Amino acid sequence: MTRVLSKCFQVGKSAVFSNKKVVFQKFQRKEHSRLLSTVAPNTTRVKDDPKLWVKSPFPDVPTVLGVEMHEMIFQQITKYGDLPAMTCGVSDKTFTFSEIYRQSRGLGAALIRAGFKRGDVVGLVLPNIPEFPIAVLGCWSAGLIVSCINPAYTDAEIKRQLASSDAKVAITIEHFLNAVRGAKSENPRLNSIIIIGEAHEGCHTFSEMVKSDTNGVTFSTGENSDTSETISLLPYSSGTTGPPKGVLLSHSNITTNLRQFLTDDVAPTKTYHDTGVQERLIGLLPFFHSYGMAAIVLVGLYQGAHSMSLPRFDPATFLKAIREHKPTCMHLVTPLISHMVNSDDYSAKEMESCHTIVGAAAPIGHVLINRILEKAGRYIFFAEGYGMTELSPLSHILNPSSRHTKIGSCGTGVPATWSKIIDLETGETLPANSRGELLVKGPQVMKGYFRNEEATKNTIDPDGWLHTGDIAHYDEDGFFYIVDRLKELIKVKGFQVAPSELEDILRKHEKVDDVAVIGVPHDESGEAPRAYIVPKTDKISEAEINAYLKPLVASFKQLKGGIEFRKEIPKAPSGKILRRELAEEYRKRQQ
Repeated sequence: MTRVLSKCFQVGKSAVFSNKKVVFQKFQRKEHSRLLSTVAPNTTRVKDDPKLWVKSPFPDVPTVLGVEMHEMIFQQITKYGDLPAMTCGVSDKTFTFSEIYRQSRGLGAALIRAGFKRGDVVGLVLPNIPEFPIAVLGCWSAGLIVSCINPAYTDAEIKRQLASSDAKVAITIEHFLNAVRGAKSENPRLNSIIIIGEAHEGCHTFSEMVKSDTNGVTFSTGENSDTSETISLLPYSSGTTGPPKGVLLSHSNITTNLRQFLTDDVAPTKTYHDTGVQERLIGLLPFFHSYGMAAIVLVGLYQGAHSMSLPRFDPATFLKAIREHKPTCMHLVTPLISHMVNSDDYSAKEMESCHTIVGAAAPIGHVLINRILEKAGRYIFFAEGYGMTELSPLSHILNPSSRHTKIGSCGTGVPATWSKIIDLETGETLPANSRGELLVKGPQVMKGYFRNEEATKNTIDPDGWLHTGDIAHYDEDGFFYIVDRLKELIKVKGFQVAPSELEDILRKHEKVDDVAVIGVPHDESGEAPRAYIVPKTDKISEAEINAYLKPLVASFKQLKGGIEFRKEIPKAPSGKILRRELAEEYRKRQQ
């Protein structure tokens, strides 16, 4: 089937997929959507030189139409039969691919018989457990939209997303049941709760629903929907700024993004039927987050990988999972890499089965990358990637053919993706080796923000370019490097200082375990960098850090906002430093 699809992508015509006609259409962004108002034309045009646009070096893949995401996954996993698909790293509970297929369809049948209609929203309040992909695929097979909710949220935050997304049903576990029940009591639209685990009064039981008879049930298919418009996922993202917003991702967004990643020489992992060997993955990255969802739930299932799910980070459990599961590819974020680098528990022995480390979600820096590779004691490919929830989620990745010549780069655009860098002040398109905001265009760009026309206009311009809010540059070979977030740049006497640059330098200090840098108000320079450092030892001083930094960076980059030593750096589950929390903490202290 993969060969058939590949051929169709080359000719841009059609093929038969599961006995149905599937149309593949070359990417052409629609300016209008039935879910969004027309984006107003840009009244002020700036200099945009198409010769400075950077096209992916890979052959285009056309937008996938006529296939919904669960169909694409089901087409693959039915080939893998009784191979293990997902194992819980805590309980050792394992689901085979056959069981995931059968139970997903059972859940879908139960949801359809319960009266849920195409386009209804399901809120998933779940940690990383083996039932997670069954819940997602089951909802899709019933034609429903999945909105994953961070299980680390407070009760109030869970209620807020369930209400904001217009969820009609929630799937959860006992631990979050009170929060979901509270949301149901306050929100008449939320009329059903499905519980994974023991039965609870007033809840439907997941284990019974997945046993439902599928005979006579008409499942959702791409044949009876416009997959470029039909929404599959409604994750929430803060975007470039502001509070979390619902991101409208169509089935075509995510099926095409999967195909972009799986193109030859792009994906660092292999499909079971190509090698006869299962990739082994550790599913610690939160499945509700776009990185974990894409890498473990979608790509992992599609490629026939055996994943071990971990519901939360616990050093002992994580180490045990690595030693027992022996991952062939590790999907990591900056805090995990830092943990492994600074712990004596990890050595070449723990990484002997690993051929690739994938890092994403936040800039990692060449210091940490080199240190983890040194620990491995042999060649391991480090594939740094870049994306956003709004990009379904992948737009760039360092591919295996790049090997180690571009450490610190997030690579080139995936197939059918265009990128450009624009001046922060004028919007003018910039050439290679110039820093500015990264813009991305391709079939993976979201439809827009749910019920937020203004935010959509501010993120996607009339020509279809998505403003990422990230500062980047590219080299002469078209490889991109992420510098920092636009909103987190520090302005010192008009000069721009990237927090991640200072963080990368400070991590090299032998007494620094972790670090975060923010900008704080300063009488002389407007703003000044301030560092929050987690030390490895008590024998460290502010004077020592300043003396270390003085010869390494320009005077305006010195830590004139001060240094604070602390036990930990606040971070999101994705590994991103929560600089806003540090800034708010500093502001309150100054009042």
